[in-house]
Amino acid sequence: MPPPEINTANAKPTEHIFRSGKHRIVYETTGTGDALLLIHGLSGSGKWWQKNLPTLSPFFTCHVLELVGYGANRAFRPMGLQDAAEAIAAFIASEIPTGKAHVIGHSMGGQISSYLAAKYPKRVDKLVLAAASGLVRSNLVRMAMRLPIAGHYSPLDFLPTLAVDALRAGPLNLFLSTLDVLGSDTTESLKQITAPTLLLFGDRDNLVPPAAGEKMNELIAGSRLEIIEGAGHVLMWDHPKTFNRHVLEFLREGEGDKKAEK
Repeated sequence: MPPPEINTANAKPTEHIFRSGKHRIVYETTGTGDALLLIHGLSGSGKWWQKNLPTLSPFFTCHVLELVGYGANRAFRPMGLQDAAEAIAAFIASEIPTGKAHVIGHSMGGQISSYLAAKYPKRVDKLVLAAASGLVRSNLVRMAMRLPIAGHYSPLDFLPTLAVDALRAGPLNLFLSTLDVLGSDTTESLKQITAPTLLLFGDRDNLVPPAAGEKMNELIAGSRLEIIEGAGHVLMWDHPKTFNRHVLEFLREGEGDKKAEK
């Protein structure tokens, strides 16, 4: 049975700033329950999760992160992917009472989450990689040509968010992050992931195709792969009900067993 679509749109999230050395993470918190981190991708921001939070926040305390150089976290240069994983590990250790959290990462955020789960297994409870990069091999020009098509299968209401976030990030940050994404291969890191992992990919994704998800499924022990029909790269916005159903079923699996143990 699909999870209920509980409306918490009127619940105002609380914005915080966490500092890790010279870098900082801007994040908003909403909801109640076990900690859940949501990490956006290249050119993204916390706004990309607005169709998911009303369903997830009644069950989880959702921490919506904005990476250095993106969204409200303005900076002249973005943080490197592995540095971002280090900062998020420090965030979980410092800000989450249990020192552990569920993590959802989209695209570049999924690549960062892969490094996080591999290097800091004690910080990650369950892991969701949505259209995660890390195995995509392309050159910068070819990737840049694909970017305008990335929103092709998304509803028209997503395009203003995509445009505003790209402008806020700026061309230099987008260029540097793209270099980092394409220059970093997560093959070995994926083999080291021990957290229960759900892989979600759109069958119309022209940036990170389902074939990348199939390869990840082979590399991560015990992972589960779901392909969402009709979804493009921003699958959590393209088909939010299907995305939310898969995520909730995965994250809440075994909850009854945990309560029985207590």
